[in-house]
Amino acid sequence: MHTLQVGSVNITALLDAPFLQSLAYLSPEHAAELEDEYRDTLDERGLCTGAVTCYLVRTADGLALVDTGIGPRKRKGFPHGRLDAALAEAGVSPTEIDLVIHTHLHIDHVGWNTYETPDGGCAIFFPNARFVIQQAEWDYWMAPEQLDAPDNAVLRECVAPLRDSGRVDLVDANARYLGAIGFIANPGHTPGHVAVEITDGAERAVIVGDSCHHPFQVTHSSWPSPMDVDANHAIEARGALYDRLADSGAYVLGGHWKHPGWGQVVRTDGERRFVPGI
Repeated sequence: MHTLQVGSVNITALLDAPFLQSLAYLSPEHAAELEDEYRDTLDERGLCTGAVTCYLVRTADGLALVDTGIGPRKRKGFPHGRLDAALAEAGVSPTEIDLVIHTHLHIDHVGWNTYETPDGGCAIFFPNARFVIQQAEWDYWMAPEQLDAPDNAVLRECVAPLRDSGRVDLVDANARYLGAIGFIANPGHTPGHVAVEITDGAERAVIVGDSCHHPFQVTHSSWPSPMDVDANHAIEARGALYDRLADSGAYVLGGHWKHPGWGQVVRTDGERRFVPGI
């Protein structure tokens, strides 16, 4: 297992699924530049390795899981999720999770919230957890035009059932949990998107969610991406986040970067870049 220590807090990277992605898809306007700059990381088809990684955060006060991946259901265009197996490999039962914290509510971040029962019903996979979701994110995706959209079955299957469970905490970025977990507002990719900040004393780690799908966005934060709901806000928030993290000494964790997805952001000759590893 890949583990990281932040003071007394332990973080474990759990691989839900690896995948191959096209840099051109992430930033079509700069496809040629990306292919040239990252040529050494691409396979013969021009694809690079990414991942859907969830992060298990153990503090003295409890156990949290940041995002829940693709899930057990078949999703068009996505590999099958294996977070259940990754948790077992880490020696953790779903019943032990106290908090599920969502950076946002996209399809590959909420999938293991629920599973289909043998009778065709829906059950919560983490039966003892509270689910922490930003109010702005909830309001956007739970609006009828989003919830009822044909392409948004994942919302009806993996998010709406939480509403009836009585175990959803709708919060803003000022909320704190388990003594060490806070949030950094980072809207744009989605309206209520946040990074998750873990601190203990002088040590810090930041799970950046989908503010960055590939490390090139650390360096080229102003390049627009069709993955973002609001490209202009995403660019502004991304730049501010990585300016804040550059040379800060904080560990930076990206759930779609090559697993386990952590390292640091440094500034070289005035340019930010992500350096993987610890």
